[in-house]
Amino acid sequence: MCVELPNHERPFPPAVGVMSLTFFQRVHTFCHSPAAIRRVAVRFSQPVAGIRWCSMSELSKCFYQVTAGRSCQDLCHPEYATCWQSFVGLTKTLLPGCYKLYLTLLVIPPLLKGGDYTKEYWKNHILGYASVSFKTYILAISGLTLQCLLYKLFGRLHYYCLMGVPGVLSAAIVPKLPRVHLRLQGITYFNMMLEVMIKKSEWRWLRTLRRSRLWATVAFMLFSARIMHLLRTATVNQFWIMYPATAKTERPADGCRHDGSCRAYVFDGVWKYALAGFTIETARALVSKGALMFGAPGRLWDELRHAIGPALPLFLGTYVGSYRSISCWLAHRTGRERPGHARLAGLLSGISYLIYPKYQIFTLAFTKFLEMSWEHYHNTAKRKPHWMVLLQRVPFLRLVHMLSIGYMYHALVFHSHHSPPFNSKCVNYCSDFRVERIKQRLVAWMLEHSWT
Repeated sequence: MCVELPNHERPFPPAVGVMSLTFFQRVHTFCHSPAAIRRVAVRFSQPVAGIRWCSMSELSKCFYQVTAGRSCQDLCHPEYATCWQSFVGLTKTLLPGCYKLYLTLLVIPPLLKGGDYTKEYWKNHILGYASVSFKTYILAISGLTLQCLLYKLFGRLHYYCLMGVPGVLSAAIVPKLPRVHLRLQGITYFNMMLEVMIKKSEWRWLRTLRRSRLWATVAFMLFSARIMHLLRTATVNQFWIMYPATAKTERPADGCRHDGSCRAYVFDGVWKYALAGFTIETARALVSKGALMFGAPGRLWDELRHAIGPALPLFLGTYVGSYRSISCWLAHRTGRERPGHARLAGLLSGISYLIYPKYQIFTLAFTKFLEMSWEHYHNTAKRKPHWMVLLQRVPFLRLVHMLSIGYMYHALVFHSHHSPPFNSKCVNYCSDFRVERIKQRLVAWMLEHSWT
């Protein structure tokens, strides 16, 4: 598949049909040796007069050339003779994968809760898991069926109507999700969309953030400072990794805001958040490797050992511990805790990002920075401008959910080297790997096509 590459990643001469080696390494079914990969890459690197690197329009042109004369059956469901048979097959096969996708949502929250379980809690938790899984099943069926409907509508396979438009429309028609699950899906896909945009961007400052761990850490520190300051002012009600202390009992004006000794307060934060990180890593590993318990039990322990990394627990423990330590030190230094201390402590504790410099953490911080800044302005503005009143009526969360899903579906097929692994996992679980097979067929057609 031809893809557009950033300047520093362009290994071939100017060309229309250039492919990245990363992408070719995914098609080992067709090319089994490095020499073969290089030969095929050269085939797609023949220069064309007046045209340089493969832009978005050139990428779509490649798509139309290899899909000319082909139908949705050829690309999407060659195993079914008709679109109706494909739809029936989807309804029979996709449900288990959708429930498997949300196993971590079923397992991790009770582990993090740590106790105080009631029948009502388990009932709501299990019903919530079943509900979001079933509605995702409907979303998956809708998206894959819309591929056929859009082909019938336009009479050909369309670049944007293969994955992007079906993703947006299926997210629009899916039964309404509870707000907590809508936020979970919407923010997750929005953050993955930001990750892909950062990886694809040609803007110099974004390229710097992408390459430099130092500048990415500085940006995270600034986000952290703003977030902790807004949480300290109590003008926002948003999720973040941690929250400033709020005293449960009356304390002297010259003390810290937390109860108990500072040493106990810091230690409590370190071990609890490190344990939470370890729990998340363990649950994630068990869900992904648990099948080995039945297929190859002898490999299970080794696989779990490699899958459970120390970076996330260390990051969480360090981030929370350093914030609490700095907050307490500043309170004792100045005689009492002040609102500005949260900003400085949040800034300095953000250095912990160096331990776990992941796109997921960075995009989460950026998203929360925007959300909290907007909510703070909305809650503190004495007189709201007319434009703000109008924006309040826009269902941003719903729109973000729809557009992010469509964007990430499209990115999985046409920019898979930028797509996060979790996006591939989500789509492949919910489509029973149909999307992966679509991608492989497109690659096979590319390799068979006679480029002139």
